[in-house]
Amino acid sequence: MSYGRSKLYSSASVAEEGDVGAAAVAEYRAPLQSLRDAEEEIETLRSINAHLVRQLTLLKQREAQAQILADRDGLTGLYNRRKLTPLLQEALEEARRQQERVGLLFIDLDGFKGVNDSHGHSVGDQLLVTVASRITGRARTGDLVCRYGGDEFVVILPHVAGAAAVRRVADTIAARLALPYHLGGVDLHMSAAIGGAVYPDEAADAESLLKRADLNMYRAKSRCNDRTASPPDLQRAGRRRDDTHKQRVS
Repeated sequence: MSYGRSKLYSSASVAEEGDVGAAAVAEYRAPLQSLRDAEEEIETLRSINAHLVRQLTLLKQREAQAQILADRDGLTGLYNRRKLTPLLQEALEEARRQQERVGLLFIDLDGFKGVNDSHGHSVGDQLLVTVASRITGRARTGDLVCRYGGDEFVVILPHVAGAAAVRRVADTIAARLALPYHLGGVDLHMSAAIGGAVYPDEAADAESLLKRADLNMYRAKSRCNDRTASPPDLQRAGRRRDDTHKQRVS
């Protein structure tokens, strides 16, 4: 009986020791499980963060693309009328700080409506794209070309020496625009009236400079009876300017 009691005692002790061991193991495993849970949570947060970074990058790219589309003409890819004003204002502010001049050209195609009426808007659009390319190709490095609307274009000429430099750019553009156009089986001959103005000689702000160049463009156009007159005719008309507008480009 004594042996039996001893045996029962030993079994109870073993059971108790087993419970203590299990508790110790559980106590040991609990921090490990918590650590694994924390690591999994950190990994999840990293994945979420990476996803948010990708989404933010995509959003910024879309915003940048939207801004480009807002500032550019959908047909020609040039700056549009909306963007012209801030670009011109920036150029004038820089010129004011550096005590320099800025030139402005206002270009209007002759007879563009007739092209649309005779050959359709598809050919008219091709013509505008080609004209935009020719103007850009003859502008100086750093000049800013804008499509003002319809068949009108504006060129901002920063850092010009004066009216003579503006005239040279205008003459170069006019000569290029007068070359034949071959568009979808249609051959066209075009000309353009070009009016120019110089800041600060003829205007003190962006709006006044644009108005002056626009006015000089209409004067150049009105002095040519033939709206399809060649650039030399336009240039001669420009040289017969009034003394009060010596720096106008035609």
